[in-house]
Amino acid sequence: MNIAQLISETILGQDVTFEECEKLSTAVTKRSLSAGETLFEAGTKDETLYLLVSGKLDIIKVLGNNNTIHIDTLKPGSMTGELSFIDGNTHTMRLSAKKDSKVLMLHKDAFEELVEKEPMLTYHVMRSILRYSHVMQRKINAKYLEMHRMVQNQYTAEY
Repeated sequence: MNIAQLISETILGQDVTFEECEKLSTAVTKRSLSAGETLFEAGTKDETLYLLVSGKLDIIKVLGNNNTIHIDTLKPGSMTGELSFIDGNTHTMRLSAKKDSKVLMLHKDAFEELVEKEPMLTYHVMRSILRYSHVMQRKINAKYLEMHRMVQNQYTAEY
């Protein structure tokens, strides 16, 4: 399968046309990860948008003294690294391959080369990232509310 087709089957592909996927394909690189291999560490900075095309990636919060908390698992089609890609800040989580995985990587510099030549492509990519961020925010809010309800119910049951 060619890179444009792979892009079209990700979250990003929902907001860009196939023609735009073909243009993006010239700016992305592929990376294969073996099970257990780390895509990126918390505290690192790479300004890269990752599209998971096969496999699974675990999102892990690293605490002190080698303690970690498993946050979520990304499935094929997912996007990650979007905040670092946009704002240039460091990653806040570790991402590791749960099983053999393949990602497409769009580095900020390669994307910025397309900005003036392809303004609508730029708009569609940024809209996709924003839409995905909203989905993630809603998911986090739902988990927070569920946790809050459990704590509140436990507290009121004790008193």
